[in-house]
Amino acid sequence: MNISKNKKLSLAAVFIAIVVYNVVVFVIPFNRGGGFWSGYGFTMLAMLLAAAVGFYTLNREELKSKFYRMPLISVAWLYLIIQLIVGLIQMGLDFIPIPFQYGIALNTVLLGACLIGLITVEIGKVEIERIDEKIKGITFFIKSLHVDVECLVDKAADQSVKKVLKDLAETIRYSDPMSNPQLATIENKINVKVAVLAETVEKIDNNASNALCDELQQLFAERNRKCKILK
Repeated sequence: MNISKNKKLSLAAVFIAIVVYNVVVFVIPFNRGGGFWSGYGFTMLAMLLAAAVGFYTLNREELKSKFYRMPLISVAWLYLIIQLIVGLIQMGLDFIPIPFQYGIALNTVLLGACLIGLITVEIGKVEIERIDEKIKGITFFIKSLHVDVECLVDKAADQSVKKVLKDLAETIRYSDPMSNPQLATIENKINVKVAVLAETVEKIDNNASNALCDELQQLFAERNRKCKILK
């Protein structure tokens, strides 16, 4: 498995943090009782969890997927900071005769809250990606038509035809991008007209091309009015 540069740097940073933490913890003469080991163990776990979350986030190849997973890193690091503070307090106060089970309970609550937060963020990310995919599907009609008409502009030989095609491309570009099942009839008409328009441009039938562009302008105006009604 190939490990990217960012992953290597992330792992190196975690390794350095763990080494520094262990050196500091074991150089300072803490009383090493149950409270010490509770704070130490859960803080180490928090570091490893933050590393795992970071590695998981950086493992995504798509930039958008990485962006959606950034809140995971925020949750993991927030937990790490809180756990580090709590852990150091537990280690520093281990000389006080308080049952270490209380510390374990507190640390467990913090860990549980972090895991629930990570799960919630991941569920939200999956839902956002699902909505993104849905939006891509319902905006494909306009985007595809815009590209098709832009290509026809390049193919047109007559300057007057080029102008009406450019105007049509602008109309499509600024049309409501969201499609709807209730627009199927008019969108089918538009698709048919654009296909015929492509043929007339190929045949250099300027009169037919101009007429079709006018018809398409009217169809898009009608479609935009219906889009407003459906909102």
